[in-house]
Amino acid sequence: MTIRKALAYAFTTRYFALAIQFAATIILARLLTPAEIGIYSVGAAIIMIAQTLRDFGTSTYIIQERELSRERLATAFTVTVIVAWSIAAGLWGIAEPAARFYVEPGVRDVLQVMALNFLLLPFGSISAAMLRRDMNFQAIMYIGIASTLAHSGSSVLFAWLGWGFISLAWGAVCGSIVSVLGAMIANPRNFMFRPTLSERQRVLSFSLKSSISSIAAEAGHSAPDMVLGKTLGMEATGLFSRAMGYVQLFERLLQDVLRSVMLPYLAEAERSGTNVSQKLKLALDSIVTVSMFIIALTGILAEPLILLLFGNQWLAAIPLAQILCVAMILRCAAPTVAAALVASRRIDVVMRASIASTILKFTLLTLGSTQGLIYAAIGYAAAEGLSICILLVACSRCGLFTLRGFLSSYAQALPPTFAGLIPATVIILTLEAKKDPAWLLFYLGITGLLSAACWIGTLYATRSPLWQEIMRIASKLISRRTA
Repeated sequence: MTIRKALAYAFTTRYFALAIQFAATIILARLLTPAEIGIYSVGAAIIMIAQTLRDFGTSTYIIQERELSRERLATAFTVTVIVAWSIAAGLWGIAEPAARFYVEPGVRDVLQVMALNFLLLPFGSISAAMLRRDMNFQAIMYIGIASTLAHSGSSVLFAWLGWGFISLAWGAVCGSIVSVLGAMIANPRNFMFRPTLSERQRVLSFSLKSSISSIAAEAGHSAPDMVLGKTLGMEATGLFSRAMGYVQLFERLLQDVLRSVMLPYLAEAERSGTNVSQKLKLALDSIVTVSMFIIALTGILAEPLILLLFGNQWLAAIPLAQILCVAMILRCAAPTVAAALVASRRIDVVMRASIASTILKFTLLTLGSTQGLIYAAIGYAAAEGLSICILLVACSRCGLFTLRGFLSSYAQALPPTFAGLIPATVIILTLEAKKDPAWLLFYLGITGLLSAACWIGTLYATRSPLWQEIMRIASKLISRRTA
């Protein structure tokens, strides 16, 4: 499957799932009380910590392994069973203490039900990883949509039947069951293996480093809450969290899809002997051009968008969001660069970079917070900038990507980004955003359309590689419709 088809299927999966989840959220908000949703949220927060170790990096190992044998697959399956079932046992064990800590028996029920997900996980993870390795994103799309429908639909059904907060936990289990069944149907040969640890040295040497990278990355994401909650208090932490959530709401729509596709794409290029460095440069040119415009526009339109999405009680988060947009622009190339390093079997480099990035975030956030919330955000942005520099140095040493190539990708993205921001900047400076939701929707719609038109027009005028890609996709769609 080509990278274009893979991205098309991945984007379809992502946005279809978002639409289903959004509809389910609206319905569930009317079927469940805030207290019931709060009970589930506490349990789900504990589950999220366990999710960082869910398959111990075996899926990533399978995708990047050049010489993948049945013994290595069987070892990866065995490691996944041991880790996932140990997590399930651990969740079951802490369920009662967690309920006592929160003085809420419902937390115990949520943890015990959702522990079932970890019992099911091994039976679908190997098949799903093989589907990604083989770039079979069409099957992944069907599985993802079916799983989301099962998860959201069963949650709504159980809530309508009066099950309360536990309906959300059982809905998650139903989604996992459908995912496992879908993976088994799409790839039955890799559903289950005879337990073995014969290739444990090769599998664990990669999986351990991958897991450490994931834990470090998760700690880095949690750094603002952990640091600011102690240094500046809960109100400041809430403002920073809301600003970060706003920025990531738009940034992750793109980056989550890219993460799911770029690793198998670059790993396949590595296995076939294709020049990974060239593939990486071509991909980054388009990724940076799109990401820079979307994130920069998110920063310019922070005030009307935050008013529309969250209300005027969050206006203090606007300058934080704009600073964090700078951080996201700096790091928009990082996931793809990291995927190239993993595909080239340099997981140790990614692990060290993740640890260094997390240390930088904790250090600069702590130092910045001594001067106030704005400086804490500047510290976080600086940490992101230094983190991408660490990755680029590693890439340069490995011969994958140079600082010059990185700067050229950003320089190429600047003209269309600046052109696209002109209408938004003029409108923001000359026309005040009112607090009426209907007016805000109209205001943002007109601004977004004008900015997108200027951005696309500049892509055409500069004959950007992204414009050529857009025209190639458009011509294929037109020829298909004609046929």
